[in-house]
Amino acid sequence: MTDLRLDPPSQPPKALDEEFALTASCNARVKAVAREFAGSFLTLDLANPDFDRQLRQITSIGNEEVRKLSEQARMTLSRSTVRERVVAAINAQLARLRGVLDRLTPGEDLIKPKKFLGLFPRANQIMSYFDRYRSSEAEIEAALSKMVESRDLLLRDNVAIHGHRAAIRPLLNGLAEAIGMCASLDERFEKLSGQLDKSDPAKAQKLRTSALFEVRQRHGDLLTQMAVSQQSYAMLSMIEANNLDLVKGIDRASSTTIAALQTAVVAAQTLANQNLVLDRINGVRSAASSLIDRSSRVTADGNTQIDLTSMEAARQVASLRSAFADVANSVDSLEQHQKSALSSL
Repeated sequence: MTDLRLDPPSQPPKALDEEFALTASCNARVKAVAREFAGSFLTLDLANPDFDRQLRQITSIGNEEVRKLSEQARMTLSRSTVRERVVAAINAQLARLRGVLDRLTPGEDLIKPKKFLGLFPRANQIMSYFDRYRSSEAEIEAALSKMVESRDLLLRDNVAIHGHRAAIRPLLNGLAEAIGMCASLDERFEKLSGQLDKSDPAKAQKLRTSALFEVRQRHGDLLTQMAVSQQSYAMLSMIEANNLDLVKGIDRASSTTIAALQTAVVAAQTLANQNLVLDRINGVRSAASSLIDRSSRVTADGNTQIDLTSMEAARQVASLRSAFADVANSVDSLEQHQKSALSSL
């Protein structure tokens, strides 16, 4: 039967984010500690229990940082559920607000009301429109209120994210030191094993199959942990930026909605003004009576007055339609941002 050999794995790549690279003084301190720790194996007999005790210390390198990073990851994950509910609420209110906008966007019939027998207005389309507007005010207010609540939750989420990042950064720096320690121990055990090949081949083999094996295995585990933790750290920054963009989108959607409502109020005051309505009715009567009793010049003057009134109504409706188009664009922009942010995350 052939002897079982535990050859150490190949040396892990020395890849660390420059943001967490060790400073020159820290690297020198780590190398000094690694030189002293590796040298202590030379004074121990292979059968001495202290030899195995020293080996167990290798497997514990970076344990504290790994444990705390895992705790931070769980805390971050626990907030993701809250964040998902907030985004779902924003989507629901956007759909609700968009539905109201579609119902309230004024159409051509607002300035061209239907007439009975082609002469008399069948119903006041302007007043009917603003009846719809007044009945929708509560729904608009509720949608904006819910979006403001979601906005505040996103801002609080960013405060929590800032705290997570502040707690994670020193842990990543400590993990970088642990990785540097493993790299230095790797070099020392490799060098010591080579030096012992002739004077004490049994100890050289033991160092390779135990100490060097454990160091390289631990080194690989810590590098994996660092890669995962760095991605999590960067993801927090992306989520924070995404939250801020959503907050800005909510502010834009809310402000343009309020501006549209203000425009609607102004338009209501103008279009539903009693004198304007009476002028239009009188204009129609004047035009009709002029066919019998008045000259063509009087008819032309009456038509001109009606046209001027219609132009004012058309101008107000155009302003109203433009205001609601701005709101629709803000809502669409916020929805599009969420879609693009979701794909990037």
